[in-house]
Amino acid sequence: MITQAHSSSATRVRALISDDNLLVRLGIRSVLEGSDMVSVVGEAGDRTETVSRARSLSPDVIVASHGALAADDDAALALPDQALVLVVSHSQERHLVEHAFRNGATSYLIHGQFAAAELVAAVVATAARRPYLSPGAVAAMVESFRTQSIPEPQPEPEPEPEPSPRARVSRREAELMEHIVCGRTNREIAARLYVTEKTVKNHINHIYTKLGARTRAEVIAIWLGLADQPTAPR
Repeated sequence: MITQAHSSSATRVRALISDDNLLVRLGIRSVLEGSDMVSVVGEAGDRTETVSRARSLSPDVIVASHGALAADDDAALALPDQALVLVVSHSQERHLVEHAFRNGATSYLIHGQFAAAELVAAVVATAARRPYLSPGAVAAMVESFRTQSIPEPQPEPEPEPEPSPRARVSRREAELMEHIVCGRTNREIAARLYVTEKTVKNHINHIYTKLGARTRAEVIAIWLGLADQPTAPR
């Protein structure tokens, strides 16, 4: 939330400065207070004080160093929802830049890589949720992406082929199908296999179900590969 400053008709970003070094805080305050775009609402010297001041002062942006945000548990700050973080650091080491963004930072500046006007621009951009990074921070993030392990795209698995008609029936049913293909009647098949006609009929019904056929002609066509085999029994 960007509020109206009482001393100016222009909108100002409310900033809280958080750094464990008093001289650094004074330097940042001097730069920001020299701008008509930012209003410094307070300062903090460590993590605990930063959280407390952020809750009581409701800043739009916290301008913080790594030292002020450091914690043993490596957890993100429990800040109010509206408070966005601009880290100002002496380091451009990749793991520190990564740590800042993983723990909620929106922007990252490196001492020696920005001028006073850029500090003000970074605060304003951060308040608008637009990341603002020094060249060294950009390089660190690019290197981070380059070294991340990206899994190779896996080809789509080919669909499993439908089992052949012979794989769907039992050995006895396959034997019976050979007789059907030869044009023999149920009575003739029963005589050759030394079973009753009822047994032959039962086998044929099972074959029809397994192969998705409805007639003798259709089951012969499927068996010989002259007709498509249904994906599921009818």
